[in-house]
Amino acid sequence: MGDSNFSYLSDSDLIDIILVSHHRYGEDYQQEILNELKNRNIDISKFDNDSSYIQSFINGLPDGWSSEIKNMFDELQASDWNRSMHIQAKEKYGYFHFSGGNLPEKFITIIEKHKRIIDKTCSRCGGKEYVGSNGGDWIEILCRKCAQNDLIPYGIYNISEKGFSFPKIDGSDKDLSWADISNVQFNLSEDEQAITFDTNRVVKRYYGIEESSLVFYFLQNLNFLKFMIAIPDQLLSPSDIEKRTQFINALKKCHFCDKKSLYAGTCKLCRRSLDSLLSSSRKHYLKFYNNIQNIIDEEREDVQFSLEHNNELNFFYHNDYFPE
Repeated sequence: MGDSNFSYLSDSDLIDIILVSHHRYGEDYQQEILNELKNRNIDISKFDNDSSYIQSFINGLPDGWSSEIKNMFDELQASDWNRSMHIQAKEKYGYFHFSGGNLPEKFITIIEKHKRIIDKTCSRCGGKEYVGSNGGDWIEILCRKCAQNDLIPYGIYNISEKGFSFPKIDGSDKDLSWADISNVQFNLSEDEQAITFDTNRVVKRYYGIEESSLVFYFLQNLNFLKFMIAIPDQLLSPSDIEKRTQFINALKKCHFCDKKSLYAGTCKLCRRSLDSLLSSSRKHYLKFYNNIQNIIDEEREDVQFSLEHNNELNFFYHNDYFPE
């Protein structure tokens, strides 16, 4: 028998493993969990029923899916399902991943029907409108409100001649004055546009490590361009002043989304490039469309669809600052 440490797991976590996830673990580990539950004076036999199984199943999945998961089990129970027919499922890459179990085909059909609904449901609030992948490091399927609420704290706000505020600063004071920052550096390559700077106080902590510098990115941090323009000249080297001027002047209006976000031939907002579109199949396009304007018009339709349905693009399109 092993010496597993279960102190970080709640009573509910351990019960959920035994009821729903036991098939993922060996018999020795399962026995350790049962012993731990016994040491906590929890009688696992009290949970030997369909209702407890269903609740444990729901506990292991995002909150926003709870209602549809309940609907799924209502239909399963109406078709004579019981807890002896375990269901192997989990959240994977943001989606409801069903991988089997000891189930007759009729139950698999019911689960797959509800999977299609779950995969179009916000995993946080259960919303059904404008649901899609958030595209983040931790992938979630989110509605517009939840996805855009995640982006708001990364914006740069209250930009003035005195300074600015940044909600992601660690601690209660989210404001920085221009006097608080130094060593401002621009990276304005074709692939990445970023501003790095030091501060005179701790602004973030990762696993106990304190940091006193920040990095802002174009179309990742709301109001990036407004912030760049507002940085006082005395904080910049002559070369960075020139870089800033050249970058702002180089921004052109995009043919497809109409924002002044075209840089080095590619729109940093809608991610389209007219030059690439024409050069990839120039003869084919011109033969089919008669002229370049027709190509632009068709691509604009695709871009407008993306701006309407991609929650991240929609957020920056409607809320970010772009020069006139």
